[in-house]
Amino acid sequence: MSLRPDRDIAEVTDISQFWSEVVAQATAEEGGIACVETTGSGVALDDTTNVVQYAASSSGSIPMGVLLHPVNPPMSTTRDFKNFANLETRPGEKVCLLRKGWFVTDMIIGTPVVGGGAYVGASGNFAVASGTASARVGRFETTVDADGFAKIYIDI
Repeated sequence: MSLRPDRDIAEVTDISQFWSEVVAQATAEEGGIACVETTGSGVALDDTTNVVQYAASSSGSIPMGVLLHPVNPPMSTTRDFKNFANLETRPGEKVCLLRKGWFVTDMIIGTPVVGGGAYVGASGNFAVASGTASARVGRFETTVDADGFAKIYIDI
């Protein structure tokens, strides 16, 4: 599990984005930073061209928010059902993204310090240092604990 239940959704969540159907991005754990894959023109709220994913590289990635529930492809279209208890969703469906607030995750690259910047890292991870043209999305509120989790505040 990459996202602990400890969190404060300050005021903003976004449900206007769809998760990528690309095979490499079809499965995603909650707690990572989702970035733009494609976008529609204009508002395009229910347009399936507004697609996010965990970016393979932090370079030039545009962060949209923290994924709040897992994305899992169906094993079978006739025998596999969504796990509604953990808010599981499927590739190509809308996802809920946290845009402002704090949460506890283990999707971290490097060793954070309290008050240090949290940047977009590769594969949905948060990086402790700015990579080539990666965006700052927030700050680390704690160092990592024994299990590798840290509290991060974001404001996108």
